[in-house]
Amino acid sequence: MSFKLLLTDVISPLGKALEHELEREPFKLLLPAAAELDWSDAQSLQTYLHKHQPDLIVNCRGWEEAFHSGGQAALIATARNLAQVCANQQIPLIHLSSYSVFGGDGKGTHSEKDPVAPLSDTGHAFAEAEQVIAESLPKHIILRLSWVIGAYGDNLLTRLLSSFLAGASVTVNRRLRGSPTALSDAARVAVAMSKQIFCGAENWGVMHYCSGDACTEDEFAEQLLQLLIQQQLLTAEPSLSLVDSEPTDEPLSAILGCRRARDYFGIQARSWRPSLLPLVKQWLHNREQIKAAQ
Repeated sequence: MSFKLLLTDVISPLGKALEHELEREPFKLLLPAAAELDWSDAQSLQTYLHKHQPDLIVNCRGWEEAFHSGGQAALIATARNLAQVCANQQIPLIHLSSYSVFGGDGKGTHSEKDPVAPLSDTGHAFAEAEQVIAESLPKHIILRLSWVIGAYGDNLLTRLLSSFLAGASVTVNRRLRGSPTALSDAARVAVAMSKQIFCGAENWGVMHYCSGDACTEDEFAEQLLQLLIQQQLLTAEPSLSLVDSEPTDEPLSAILGCRRARDYFGIQARSWRPSLLPLVKQWLHNREQIKAAQ
């Protein structure tokens, strides 16, 4: 019998990365079209799931939008409906979440047991989504991620690249610390968990994943800048301004302790550094394609 997995989003960069990883697996992948399913309607979701009966759902719908002002509604609504309907139909769920649920407690590394204390609308949305899932659905994994970087979408890497190559002044915070995690690496972990659930794993609850190579925001920017210079992609070195104050809407640390993912699923952290050049090349390729199409 084939294992049926439903992926809630294939439009966002994270959704595309998950789809790319899942296409390599022997799962029957369910990708509902907009005409088939209204995620904001619990009855529509219930009807779809009853008809297709997935064995597992991986949810990243609304993940990227939640980082933008006023974009948190889809994340919360989808989580609430999935929690209710999956509980009724006893369908396990892997839900992608974020380090932003943590607050200004000054901890260098956040463990899975640390209390959430969000500082921003983004953090509050991720925390609310986690809560409705945890309260309603016994078989769930809440997979929190650190800084997610990629060649697509709006993230720390693409913002820095756009500014550096435009010759614009770049401001980064030397107090912010994180573990840059490539989209493909985050997808690798979610798929690895899915495969083990398919094989009978019964490990549920909050899990963390981030790369094994922590840095400050200015260290990441400097590493990227040096790479661009080495690749002769810059004609003049842009101005890099450093901020040394604590932000009021962002945890100082996005570094996550990944003990449960390692102990329960055998997942090992990877460094972001080897993937930086390929990501830059992919971003440049994407930019050339966009220019050619205009």
